[in-house]
Amino acid sequence: MHNQAEVMSEFLEPSKSETKSKPARPPAFDEFSWIWVGLILLFACSSILAPGTMTQGSILAMLPFAGILAIVSTGQTLVIQQRGLDMSAIGTVSLAGIVMAKTGFAFDSIVLAVILTVCVGGFIGIVNGALVSRVAITPLVATLAVNALLIGCARSLTGTVPINVPTVMQTISHAQFFGLPANVWFALVFVTVAWIITRKTTVGRRFVAVGVNQRAAEAAGVNVLKYRIGAYVASAVCFSAAGMLLAGFIGSASQTSGNDYLLPAIAAVVVGGTPFTGGRGSVVASAAAALFMAQLGQLVLALGAGPAVQLLVQACAILLATTVRYFPGFLRTLRRSRKG
Repeated sequence: MHNQAEVMSEFLEPSKSETKSKPARPPAFDEFSWIWVGLILLFACSSILAPGTMTQGSILAMLPFAGILAIVSTGQTLVIQQRGLDMSAIGTVSLAGIVMAKTGFAFDSIVLAVILTVCVGGFIGIVNGALVSRVAITPLVATLAVNALLIGCARSLTGTVPINVPTVMQTISHAQFFGLPANVWFALVFVTVAWIITRKTTVGRRFVAVGVNQRAAEAAGVNVLKYRIGAYVASAVCFSAAGMLLAGFIGSASQTSGNDYLLPAIAAVVVGGTPFTGGRGSVVASAAAALFMAQLGQLVLALGAGPAVQLLVQACAILLATTVRYFPGFLRTLRRSRKG
């Protein structure tokens, strides 16, 4: 155990001599880079098969939803990096829009409504994290149970009837800055903050270490519980922000608002290259994959495919992304077996 702790300490705090001794190399084409190739190919295919999806109007209509999906995918990525899974996205996204709308009208302040909604999201994340980390319930079961509770709360607040959203939030969600929808800029903020924290800080290195090996990280003195619960809190905050922006963009909030943001978000994480084994992950790649999934859905719709075909195309995209990610390793193994 002592040796394991020393190894993890070296991982958390890389030595200066090791950093200096390694020559500078160009960034490798890793598993998180394939999504950019996929994006280029997808847009190329879209321009040939359905040129209407590549017009300025079509892209501007797709980007707000891609931005919301990118925010949800960012939260899901952080949880999956901790070997978890947050199935409460549907309930959290839906409830966030409802709470924002209700409190916005009640207090006549969108700022207070946003703060209260984020606090509700944070509490949901604490509950999810505590059930998974403290009570040791499987993430799938724990977050599904919380999701059912959240949907019940949403139905009781709305009476199964969509409610209107304050005009201020609608204006914010429909705004454009420098030619891009506001939802895209919000997504860039969430992705950038998450990327900086996970890649450029000591907290981020410890976060990754916990995802790689919880026991080794704990032996190295890392507060594992804090990082595991923190991942679910960050995830729920992302879901809450997405729910508010979605409600503002649609103009109403209901218990079904978040139905389209669970499986596509998980698909975006997988297509982006983040493995379910924990540790390594990329919120940037997940955000790019969210754009990929949004454009793919628009292409399939433009070709006249129904919902069943859309799900089939999403499944094929996940399988293809997984295959491409592991193909280089398969080739290396095949070469070694031939040499042997």
